[in-house]
Amino acid sequence: MALVAALALGLAAVGAAPAVDELESVERARLDAGEVVVRTRPVADFPWPEVTAYRRVRATPAEVMAVYGDFGSQTRWVPELVASRILAREAPNIFRVFYEYEVTGPNERYTVTITVARAGDGFDARWRLLEARYARRLAGEIRVRPSAAGSVVIYTNRVDPGSIGIAFGTPSAIVRRLVATVEGLAKRVEHLVATEPAVLGHLVQALYVTVGSP
Repeated sequence: MALVAALALGLAAVGAAPAVDELESVERARLDAGEVVVRTRPVADFPWPEVTAYRRVRATPAEVMAVYGDFGSQTRWVPELVASRILAREAPNIFRVFYEYEVTGPNERYTVTITVARAGDGFDARWRLLEARYARRLAGEIRVRPSAAGSVVIYTNRVDPGSIGIAFGTPSAIVRRLVATVEGLAKRVEHLVATEPAVLGHLVQALYVTVGSP
C-alpha cells in the first residue's frame, strides 16, 4: 500500500489526537483507496511530535481489536518486535505487557500497561510506560471504528526518547515503524478473516471476556 505522509506538524492544535472526520477531503479519498494516511503534530511535554496513522481494514472492529489484543502473538505481525508477553492482568481489561524491540545496540526493552475498552461501536486500547531500557516516556492508543467497508484503525504513538534513547533513531523513524505496524496489523487481520476464521473467532471470544459480552 502507498504511504501518504500528511505532515501536519505545526498545523494542528495541541489536544486530542485527530479522528477520521478531521481529515481533509484529499486524505479521506486516499484512505478510501486503501492507502495509509499519516499525520504528525506537536504535543505538550514531548520533544518529538505525536504520530497518528490511519488505515482501513476489511474486518469488523471486534476482529481487529481481538488480533491486536492477542499480546503474546504480536511478534507475528509487528516489524522488529522480537518478544512480547503478558506479565500480569491487573483487571479483566488491563494488562501489563513486556516488549523487546530490535534496535541498534542492545535491544530496547520496556513494560507498559494496556487498557482495552469499548468505545461506542468500536474499541480502544491505551498504553502508558512503566519502565524501559532507553525511553523516558511512551504513550499512545489504538482506536478501531466501524466503517462501511469494515473498520478504520487510528493508531497513535507519543515518544520521549530520553537522553540515551538514540535507539529510536529520529522522528522519521517513528513514522516508518508506525506505518509498518499498522500495515502489519491490517494484513494479519485480513489473513485470518480469509484463511483462519476459527482462529479469529476464538480471539474475538477472548476479547469479549476482556471487555464484556456484546
